[in-house]
Amino acid sequence: MFNLIFGRSLSSRVTTQAAVSGWSIKKRRLRLAAVVATAGIGGGFILYREWISLDKSVHFKTDASIPDQRQTYIYISPTPPGDDLVTQMRSKVKWRLSILEHFLEDKHPDVLSKLPLDRTSDDPWRLLKRAQSDNPQRRLAAVAKLAKKHHWLDAEYRAIAQACDQRTLIGLARSADVDTRFFLAPPSLNDFKESTEEGFKKLLGALPRDKIDRCTEFFTLRAMTEGKTVQAHDQTGALCFGGNTLTFVTGLSKIPEEARETVNLQALVSHSEVPSHCEEIANHGGLQLLMKLRNSKAAEGSLKIQCYIARILANMALNEHLHSKIVQAGWVTVLASWVKSDCIPLAAHAARALVNLDRDAVTEKFDDGIFLLHPQTRTRQALEADVVFVHGLLGGAFKTWRQQDKVSKTTKESQQEEGKEEEMNLADEEWTDCWPKTWLSKDCSQMRILTISYDTHITEWSAKCPFESDKRSLANRSAEILNKLHRTGVGQRPVIWVSHSMGGLLVKQMLLDACEQPELENIADNTHGVVFFSTPHHGSSLAAASQQAKLLIYPSVEVKELVQDSPSLKNLHGRFRAFVQMRRLPVLSFGETKPMSIGLGVKTVVVPVESSHPGYGEYHSLDVNHLEICKPPSQRSLLYQLTLRFINHSVPRSLPHMLSERLREDLDGEDTAEVFYPLGMSFGE
Repeated sequence: MFNLIFGRSLSSRVTTQAAVSGWSIKKRRLRLAAVVATAGIGGGFILYREWISLDKSVHFKTDASIPDQRQTYIYISPTPPGDDLVTQMRSKVKWRLSILEHFLEDKHPDVLSKLPLDRTSDDPWRLLKRAQSDNPQRRLAAVAKLAKKHHWLDAEYRAIAQACDQRTLIGLARSADVDTRFFLAPPSLNDFKESTEEGFKKLLGALPRDKIDRCTEFFTLRAMTEGKTVQAHDQTGALCFGGNTLTFVTGLSKIPEEARETVNLQALVSHSEVPSHCEEIANHGGLQLLMKLRNSKAAEGSLKIQCYIARILANMALNEHLHSKIVQAGWVTVLASWVKSDCIPLAAHAARALVNLDRDAVTEKFDDGIFLLHPQTRTRQALEADVVFVHGLLGGAFKTWRQQDKVSKTTKESQQEEGKEEEMNLADEEWTDCWPKTWLSKDCSQMRILTISYDTHITEWSAKCPFESDKRSLANRSAEILNKLHRTGVGQRPVIWVSHSMGGLLVKQMLLDACEQPELENIADNTHGVVFFSTPHHGSSLAAASQQAKLLIYPSVEVKELVQDSPSLKNLHGRFRAFVQMRRLPVLSFGETKPMSIGLGVKTVVVPVESSHPGYGEYHSLDVNHLEICKPPSQRSLLYQLTLRFINHSVPRSLPHMLSERLREDLDGEDTAEVFYPLGMSFGE
């Protein structure tokens, strides 16, 4: 009985304890579930608040402080793709670091440079603020960063473009591969009602007539008197000069629109070379008139008109007081487009205009006729030397230095027969209009490359202006070009001259003249080498041919100075020989051996070997004519490689550049050896 009662009691106690234990477990589970639910809801709420905060922090909003500058645009801030939590958290960290960088940038810039912060922020307004800094180095670095941005929204580019100051805008225009969305369209010209022809006559009539040279007066008078119906300009020489008037002997004809605008632009170019007239051009609406012409159908399809316009703007940009007017007229946008043109002359004119506007990164000024081929954009690379190209008679700053014309089929067959397959294959490479810009700028990227332009004529019949022919003499040209080169900073670093034909005589004259003028003496002192392509040191047969037909040809001043064995040439050559010997100046010369046609059925070797060989330095005679002597058939041709080697050997190289060159040679291996092995001779061999 006891056992039965004890058993029931024990069983009841166990059952009760089990029930209590089960209830405790359930309570603990409910408690845990409540905690988890509370944590989940709370965490979700916190994440939601953080999400909203992040959205406000990282999404771009236009600055309300400049509503007047953006009132014509609507900006939308779309949600960026991949909007996940990890991306947002990473963005917030970057944003917090940018806040710290902002503070240090303004208060403790010295501390900022010592911290390992990522300064590649994409914040447009932050970069713009830095670009407008009072610190020049920080300003230049910020503009360079802005120019590298290609992934922003259109709204962001537009906002920055509207807030850009003049200095930043010009800096962007001179930056390589800059996004065009940084530039606003030029302002509307709805108020400009008159035609371009009427506008030019009104403008030219308002410009001063006193204290201008006879050629400027001549071009102005011609533009004012020639209308839609004029006498056609006969380029064959059928003109008659008498006194101070020019009489055309051809009949009346309708002048094409491009030719009519060219006459007006030529007159305006002449005025733009007078500094005081540039302000008058701007004050009388010249910038707006040129913009209207640029927007016309005549200019749209005419690179010639565009080059004239860019040339005028480059001349006006020499006057710093006009920079704001040029920018306000919308020309920076146009120039930024032109500088990327495939037309090398147009790009060079635009680059000259922009470099004259860019007073933040450049101190030199480029006068009319001096072009910068490399670098045409801002660069941080230190320039080690200047290479200056000087063309000759009937040449040009660009056309003289084009690649040799492509080899014809007949020539290819003859080359194959003669075992010249390599030269034939080289001629199939992509053709260039200007090898100094296309080839030399890559092979000598650490050098500044300049080219000079000046008018030359074989006969006075073809002269653009019938007056002041004495200005085209070697002595007068030397004085004018020397002063222009001095303003561009030539002489502040080593200089190598590359010249063709009469251009070589001009180089000799300039170097001798520079020795006699203290302010220009550094140009002569820093000359490290001269290259002569068929320079007539002792005269040219062209001058002899023109003398025989002088009544018909009416030889120009330039041709008269090339008479063989003339006393002036002998004197120039003797003085320059002494200059070379005293300074131990390296000289590389090339001579032609093939005759070419000079008109009237006459074929001759324009500069024979006995005249192109100066008697000192390294000399090579080539089987080409006078025009081909300065036009390499390819980048790997002997003519170009000899010239390149001479330039490189004439300039002291910096250690970093020498190391990079050695690395390139090691990487190229046998291919490089195949190119340079034939050039293994030393100078003077």
